[in-house]
Amino acid sequence: MDNDITINKEAKTNSSITLHVCRTGKKEQYYTLYEEGIVARPYRCNYFCNYVQNLAHSKVDAMEKAQKRQQELVDSGFWFTVEVEYHDSPRIIYARMEAFGAEFKTSKSGTTMWANATPEFWDNWKANKQLIKNAGFWVKRTNTGQWLVFVKRDADFDYS
Repeated sequence: MDNDITINKEAKTNSSITLHVCRTGKKEQYYTLYEEGIVARPYRCNYFCNYVQNLAHSKVDAMEKAQKRQQELVDSGFWFTVEVEYHDSPRIIYARMEAFGAEFKTSKSGTTMWANATPEFWDNWKANKQLIKNAGFWVKRTNTGQWLVFVKRDADFDYS
């Protein structure tokens, strides 16, 4: 029961999510839920790990709640794989995106992500400019002549 994976062949995407049940608290008195996932979109992948909530003081109760959440995620039809794992320590919280051979950074406003334009980007841009624009990307030249690639940040996915 410490590693339970569900494959949803009816999923709308190839995205995957892992529910981590972890020991937390100063005295390790809580079982806490983190969600870590890979969201596959055209031309990019977003990676994240978020704290969700404290689940319970009992491992059995915490795993039951995690499996209930697992079923909710499967039922949403979004996720291809949904996995539950148990750990004795908390997860690191992060959010990042990779596309065109570059790791994108989040802007100060938090609404967009950006990276330096790579040769891989320019090859794709020349071949599929409109598709890349439709996927939400755009380019801008800086005052120094450097090209940057921007994309709206997928900050609020609907995982339910």
